[in-house]
Amino acid sequence: MTDSQTLLAEYVANGSDTAFGELVTRYINLVYSTAARLVDGDAHRAQDVAQEVFTDLARGARGLSSKVMLGGWLHRHTCFVAAHTMRRERRRRNRERQAVEMNALEDHGKAHFAQIAPILDEAINQLSTPDRTAIVMRFFEGRDLRSVGQALATNEDAAQKRVARALDKLRGLLLRRGVALSGAGLATQLAGHAVAAAPAGLASSISTAAISSAAAVSGGLTLNLLKLMAMTKLKLATGAIVIAGLGTSLVLEQQAQAKLRHDNQALRLELDRSARLSAENQRLASLTDTAPQRESPLDELTRLRAEAARLRQQQAQLASIRAIQTAPPSPAPAGDHLLKAAYVNAGFTDPDSTLQTMLWAGTTGDAKAILAC
Repeated sequence: MTDSQTLLAEYVANGSDTAFGELVTRYINLVYSTAARLVDGDAHRAQDVAQEVFTDLARGARGLSSKVMLGGWLHRHTCFVAAHTMRRERRRRNRERQAVEMNALEDHGKAHFAQIAPILDEAINQLSTPDRTAIVMRFFEGRDLRSVGQALATNEDAAQKRVARALDKLRGLLLRRGVALSGAGLATQLAGHAVAAAPAGLASSISTAAISSAAAVSGGLTLNLLKLMAMTKLKLATGAIVIAGLGTSLVLEQQAQAKLRHDNQALRLELDRSARLSAENQRLASLTDTAPQRESPLDELTRLRAEAARLRQQQAQLASIRAIQTAPPSPAPAGDHLLKAAYVNAGFTDPDSTLQTMLWAGTTGDAKAILAC
């Protein structure tokens, strides 16, 4: 495991600000230089890109593999963020035109590197992951071949061959865009100008801002998790209380509900029959508006209307009783034993007496009285 992987693992495991600050210090030049090239050298925009890259690293560190090569990941993510920024600002460059207009002669100076800079990172991104990692570690991170070999789990000779093959592929990609460079010239350009120093103090400010942003997101997730755990415990406790209260009266409630369903069905049938009779009477009455009204149909209509009103009242009373029976019991307040003592068997002479008798039967567990109600 490399030093960068160790620091990243420490930040993920312990949230170490020191470890993350060390990572930012190590890679700030790489990220800033790459961003500056991709945003036309705009220093302020390059700083914004670098800020966003390290903020994404702080937020997504837990999702990265423990074997990730951080330099390659940062370079690739910087390219993504910078490209998105340039699209958002509608400043797309015509890189193919600039590449064709370049001088084909090799120029190892800084001015020539400024001309190939807009297409360099795009070409690097087209390499395979092993080749891109070798280029970034050798020329962007400034590691020697031995260190590159250790990071790639190979020896120094194999690392040298890997870097040479990657340079050759990169040179071919640049040649397609009109840039003619030898392998040695390309290596000289990358070694001398690929990484530039970021502004002083940028690493410290970015590290502080990125850690603060990640901590805010993590704190919100933790608070939501604690709320969920608290609500779950409360629901479990409430459920235990309700189950304990319902256990003793389960049989009585089932019998009472079955009786109520049967009565409710009978009432609905009776109401339907009464409604049909009322409609028929109204139809007959409309046919005989000019004839003298006989006493018998009016009496029948009045009786049917009274009967329908009585049935609707009974249905409402049964619905109220069923709501009482099916409602979950609540914890008994202090002095509830006094209310239960007030329940009496009042008989069935009227709806109020029937409801009182129903409450008395529920508290005493008298199943026959409940069914009678």
